[in-house]
Amino acid sequence: MFKLGIVGAGIIGRDHSAAILRNEDCELVAVCDTVLERAEEIAAAHKAKSFTDYKEMCEQVELDAVILNLPHFLHHDVTVYFLEKGVNVLVEKPMAMSVEECDSMIAAAEKSGAKLAVGHVQRYYSAYEEIKKIKESGKLGELKMITEVRNVNYLPGRPKWFLDKKLSGGGIVMNYGAHTIDKIMYVSGEKVVEATSYLSNPLSDDNVEINAQILLKFTGNITATVTYCGCPDTRAYETVFYFTNGMAKAAGGSDFCVFENNQWVNYGGTTDLLYDQLVEFVKFLKGEESNIVTPEYGREVIAAIEKIYAD
Repeated sequence: MFKLGIVGAGIIGRDHSAAILRNEDCELVAVCDTVLERAEEIAAAHKAKSFTDYKEMCEQVELDAVILNLPHFLHHDVTVYFLEKGVNVLVEKPMAMSVEECDSMIAAAEKSGAKLAVGHVQRYYSAYEEIKKIKESGKLGELKMITEVRNVNYLPGRPKWFLDKKLSGGGIVMNYGAHTIDKIMYVSGEKVVEATSYLSNPLSDDNVEINAQILLKFTGNITATVTYCGCPDTRAYETVFYFTNGMAKAAGGSDFCVFENNQWVNYGGTTDLLYDQLVEFVKFLKGEESNIVTPEYGREVIAAIEKIYAD
């Protein structure tokens, strides 16, 4: 049984702890958060130890792996610390704030022999897994284009670090773009080679964007357009994959539909994102074939985001 620790006991940390509770291969033995009460709340359900300092947690508890749910600016340093201690790491997306940081994390994993994975969970929605199968089967011909539109009232409730580019690495592109790029790379099997973008923040003086219109070119002669609008209260979330003989459309979850033979066919699915990811992470730790996101892949996502910001 793998002894796991969690660093960062917010909403995502609680969800990770619930997934661990249901996995027979894992045991949560330690929880760390700068707010002790939050760590204690999660730890109590697992009879785990609580800490406010991740270094103390590492020194005092035997750990096989840690799950890091932290502000983006902490991803690199905390990941490298645990890797250098020989502890395997699953770090939430985005992997880091720059390709340079990603390279440093990969080097630390290679030097220590500890394993590093990145938490891109939306690939585990059954919609994207099924659309990937459609793409690989050739059922609808060749994949040529992708469009994604996502509207959300982005600013309310965000912590201060989220709205400071030095701490977050960017705005809606860094946050949601990491999901979008992963989904497209996962389904297509290709990577971003060019990016054109227009970014803005019409609602505040924060130095992060909340609106984005992006054109991406992928290897394999595939293109994608991505539109994020962080202004409206009305939500929209739709990703469409255009093939030579049909289309597949997902709405940000497990359900999706396919257009073939001049009609739409609806499909349902079930998804348990963090549990499914944990299953893959355990396989990764065991040295088995796994669908977990490798650090090299996570680096490609950050490289694509850097191309968007550089335009």
